Amino acid sequence: MADTDLAHEWTQLQSQLLTQVIEHDDLSFSYDPHTNEFSGLHIVGGVDISYPRTNPDHAIVALSILSFPSLSLLHQTTFQVSIDVPYIAGFLAFREIHAYKQAFASLQAERPDLMPQILLVDGNGTLHPRRFGSACHLGIELNMPTIGVAKSLLHFDDLSHVGAKELKGVFREGAREVELKGQSGSVYGRAVRPPGLASNPVFVSTGHRVSLDTAVRVVRACSKVRVPEPIRVADQQSRKIAQTIESIVP
Repeated sequence: MADTDLAHEWTQLQSQLLTQVIEHDDLSFSYDPHTNEFSGLHIVGGVDISYPRTNPDHAIVALSILSFPSLSLLHQTTFQVSIDVPYIAGFLAFREIHAYKQAFASLQAERPDLMPQILLVDGNGTLHPRRFGSACHLGIELNMPTIGVAKSLLHFDDLSHVGAKELKGVFREGAREVELKGQSGSVYGRAVRPPGLASNPVFVSTGHRVSLDTAVRVVRACSKVRVPEPIRVADQQSRKIAQTIESIVP
């Protein structure tokens, strides 16, 4: 099927699935604004996919499970899979969703007691031209609370007036977070300043079953450095395997 036909088909499917996205808190834990602490949150997860430069259709998916609030690693699952679905901008989830679902099927079989109460996804949720990025898609597929955490700002027409360079300047002046509001008035997510003195934000958005306010609080509570620990640990593992593959390919 031609990419244009796939994009049309996937656009329709995204529109259908979007109606199932829950953008308010539907969680097994709660947040107390008076103490600035979470109650009942014990297990958080993070997912990331890396591709060896020598074989962009060979994916390494990593799922990390961490305790909360200590953020110590409890379990990690990695898979190497071949992906034959083409990459089309705005439809990354269709390329990667089955690899992620394999990782969760393995977790369910091996350690169902460690199923995360909330999952941080390396990618976008509602911060997307159709408000349905990878974190939304995966959340719907797994029926799990998910948060999109992107390392770079996704540019699309309604957010064309927002620039990453200008955001860095705002953060250097002391801002902690900036609402990412489109020209249409839609709020897509927030740019969030990491701990410490860094001014390069991460871009947080609702995936499924979590409000934007809670998503930002969870990301902050899971961050020691710029990238929150569940994603950082998964990213390290997937990149390590990808680099090993690169080194043995002539």
